[in-house]
Amino acid sequence: MAHERIIPLRETNNFRDLGGYQTKDGRSVCWHRIYRADDLSKLASDDQAKMLKLRIKEDIDLRSHEECSQQSDRIPDQIRYIFNPVFRHDETQSTDVWAELEKKMKKEPFVGKQQMIKAYANMVNTSNARKAFQRLFEHLLSLKTDDALVFHGTAGKDRTGFSAYLILSALGVDQQTIIKDYMLTNTALMNYLHGQTAALRAGHHNETEIANYTALWTADKAYLRSAIQALKDNYGDLMGFLTEGLHLSANDINDLKKMYLQ
Repeated sequence: MAHERIIPLRETNNFRDLGGYQTKDGRSVCWHRIYRADDLSKLASDDQAKMLKLRIKEDIDLRSHEECSQQSDRIPDQIRYIFNPVFRHDETQSTDVWAELEKKMKKEPFVGKQQMIKAYANMVNTSNARKAFQRLFEHLLSLKTDDALVFHGTAGKDRTGFSAYLILSALGVDQQTIIKDYMLTNTALMNYLHGQTAALRAGHHNETEIANYTALWTADKAYLRSAIQALKDNYGDLMGFLTEGLHLSANDINDLKKMYLQ
């Protein structure tokens, strides 16, 4: 099977293999075991068939109840669906919150960026988010040899991006490489982002508003740094977050490395 980083499914933009990354001890992450993705609600039959060829056995959905109820995953019956929300409620699904945010985005620069920085810190600071990441690791630890899983959000960049950060960090991949994987979202979503920006301009939105929307739709190192700073502030370092925040033992982390490194 060819080693493709970005998996070319027709109805996704950001479906990626986490394999192939080198670890600090000279090993590499196994290909075709751990996938990260964006929205899986529109998958055509050929996309679903490809998921089976990838030996994906579990689909871990990190979205909120509101998001899942509006756009439920379309996956083959052979793949087990797991609802695992990082946030109990998606704030942008609240009419009042979204209306207020939209008002600010028309007039105030950096509102979109500030919103994302806050959301990333909340992925460390809220108990529901920590439980979701803990469950994700539990599924990784229970996966059978040669089987694969996929975890995803809506755009596959924030909840998904921080999940990938945690997984690759636990496996011993260096931070610079992990950040490159995180930022690869902007390449994967480039055509989508251009289309969205063009639609805003066609709708006569002002440049401040367009910049704020763009901040919501893109990956930014400042967002990831916000989460990293929050885990340092609360847990000392990444290992402290994994062990104290997510209750992973040293044996769990060793088992992860045995399962997913070569």
